[in-house]
Amino acid sequence: MAGKLNATRRRLLAGLGGAISMGAGFTALSGSAVGASATISSQNPGAVKNDRGDLTRVTIDPAFRVEWEGLDTAVGKVFVLFEGRTREDGQWSDWSPIFRMTPWLTPSTKTLSGVDTSKPGTTGFYELNDPLSQIMERDAASRGNAGTSSGYLDDGRAEDPRALPRPIEVVNEFGRPDYENADFGDHPTSASTYLAGSSMGAADAATEYLDSWELSGPEDVPVGTGDSSLPGPNGDLPLVNNFPGAEAGYYGAAQSTDHFDVDEDGASDTDTVQIRYTFALQSMNSSMRGFLSDDFGEGWLEYVRSDDVVEDGSGNSVLLMNGTDGYPDITNRGANGPGSIDYDAYQSVASDHPSVISTTSQFTVTVKNETASSTVSGGGSGTGAEGTGR
Repeated sequence: MAGKLNATRRRLLAGLGGAISMGAGFTALSGSAVGASATISSQNPGAVKNDRGDLTRVTIDPAFRVEWEGLDTAVGKVFVLFEGRTREDGQWSDWSPIFRMTPWLTPSTKTLSGVDTSKPGTTGFYELNDPLSQIMERDAASRGNAGTSSGYLDDGRAEDPRALPRPIEVVNEFGRPDYENADFGDHPTSASTYLAGSSMGAADAATEYLDSWELSGPEDVPVGTGDSSLPGPNGDLPLVNNFPGAEAGYYGAAQSTDHFDVDEDGASDTDTVQIRYTFALQSMNSSMRGFLSDDFGEGWLEYVRSDDVVEDGSGNSVLLMNGTDGYPDITNRGANGPGSIDYDAYQSVASDHPSVISTTSQFTVTVKNETASSTVSGGGSGTGAEGTGR
């Protein structure tokens, strides 16, 4: 049975003063390992000013390019992870995952507007030329799963119950979802593996079993309703950064807005938000090989040899050059195997592994509670009063 998004007291913001965004702009940072590098485009947000000193959300909407050269095995997939954390009174919160995806280097990926990629190979690239929010919308539409007129399923419903496009929320009024105490009973993973990255299930499974389908936004503002081809909502987690139609996302925000808000009239406060971007280069597996009809050495597989198709015992792609040529092995850092995605293990080898890149960006968010004022004027035969505070 299809699910329906019921009205709640929150809604997705569209340009309201309580939202602040770090979107596409100038090149902000780059990270590199022995065989790969990444550049990410972003810009610093402005300040939020309103009568209540209230911050609704902080978002990012990056574009990026990942490049590699001189590897021993052809790259077939690029794993992407965003994590966030905030600092209050000099103390950093723990990192929390906010978004992940693993695009395949296939012809269909290259034909997606705003995305460019090389053929699979030992040298190549994957690039988003447009902000991620737009890519998620187009990807969902190309699969027939988007919340847009071009991407509805035959029965008029979309997989994603929330409107597209939308940026990645780092901070919002929901705060970090309570993964640890959520009911994972019908979901094919556990809270610990879900947070570690090693076992996730599908993005539509997260929408069906874990997600509350709620929208971030100000209190006391009703939301509209939205249909989904997926049953639910059956969960309690506000996974606002999950995009089931694009088979990506999975997570919610990293932190609540509580310590950003300013209660005192005329006062302001500045806090720091940090984003960690991790990229990992993975092999082609038999599933991806079966998706491509070209012979090795021809067409889209021009730069791929038969021994470039490498997978673990479960058929998963593996981290390239893992534990070879003197490079570290993630299985010695907590991962269950070379095909296991383990966020901590990836972070621990990122500084000296040719297939893992990890780099951070930080920016400040300033919230000001504007001073209240009122005026009274009189003239002629009447009087008038005007109060500001919108």
